[in-house]
Amino acid sequence: MPEVKPDIVIFGAGIAGLWLFHHLKRKNFDVLLLEKYSIGGEQSIASQGIIHSGLKYCLAGKVNKLAQTISEMPQIWRNALEGQASVDLSKATINAQSQDLLIPKGILGDLVKLATKKALGDSVHDVKKEDWPESIKFSGFNGSIVAMNELVLDIPSVVRALADPYKDSIKKLPKAFADKPFEFLRDHNITPKRIIFTAARSNLEIAKHHGHNDGLETQHRPLLQIMMKNAPFELYAHLVGKSDKPVATVTTHKTSDGSLVWYLGGLAAEKQKDYPSDKAIAEAKESLLRYMPDIDLSDAEWATLPIDRVEGKSRTNNWLPDTPTIHKCDDALYAWPTKLTFSPMLADMVEKILNEEQIVASSNTGDFGFLQDVDYAKTPWDKAQWKK
Repeated sequence: MPEVKPDIVIFGAGIAGLWLFHHLKRKNFDVLLLEKYSIGGEQSIASQGIIHSGLKYCLAGKVNKLAQTISEMPQIWRNALEGQASVDLSKATINAQSQDLLIPKGILGDLVKLATKKALGDSVHDVKKEDWPESIKFSGFNGSIVAMNELVLDIPSVVRALADPYKDSIKKLPKAFADKPFEFLRDHNITPKRIIFTAARSNLEIAKHHGHNDGLETQHRPLLQIMMKNAPFELYAHLVGKSDKPVATVTTHKTSDGSLVWYLGGLAAEKQKDYPSDKAIAEAKESLLRYMPDIDLSDAEWATLPIDRVEGKSRTNNWLPDTPTIHKCDDALYAWPTKLTFSPMLADMVEKILNEEQIVASSNTGDFGFLQDVDYAKTPWDKAQWKK
């Protein structure tokens, strides 16, 4: 088998890997992207699609470094959506221009507004009650709404916008090689200058298998996301509670047959994977009705989605890292964006490392037709087993 010499091989076709792949391809690097499941991965395709501005991390009167770091990200994504960034997302779909804060009436609301405006300034504004969506007016919600500079994107369309232009360079990693990707490269005589792993949950196991885990620390945050089909209206909101995380973060998606789905994150999802599904659904329903007591959920169908979220270890607050994290060993980089919104920052960090190591773009376009093609991932709401 002849030797194949791409500049870079990336393992993991979630948003982080796809953004980095697209970014490097546009910089004239010859890049091969390998994915063991489907394009969109496991966790990215299950993302709510919120490009966080950091505002929700200011809840309960708190301002933290993470909020201020993230606040710069939405504009980078907006530039990409306009085709004016290092990646071109002009063909992606925006589901909502703003993820809103729904703040219950009381002293807490004033604290939240004060903290968020102090942290993020003009990027937030109060929504007058007469300007509320009619659906919210008739939901029974009693409080105030703060609009945020947080886009909500349709993730399948983002995945395609990043992958389609360079689809010939995205190939399947057979499951037999999932934990031993170096062997796969050797077997196929592929010799890149650098190998980059953006596979999130799999990164640590791969590093251990190849003796690259010295000094590598990760943290696990299992989630149990909740989905509700036949939602009464479109909603993009953080339901503000008394902690520094929302009681629930709600985004709206559509199944392939057009049914509306509310997808719940935030505290509603922060349960162990084996948490009883019926109990999680009942608690989520109670939370929704506590904020919007007049909504009709009689036709709702429910499902849960367990997620093994793994990221680089936080060095500061033992919660969320303030930036993406990268672990270097030999010719490999193990990378975690931490959050969807940080994907551009991760790409810039990787490019800086490549520049420091004097790895330059060859301007070649490799022929990877000898490798297996890989399909696009299906959304979790199109794979769910729904129940009343």
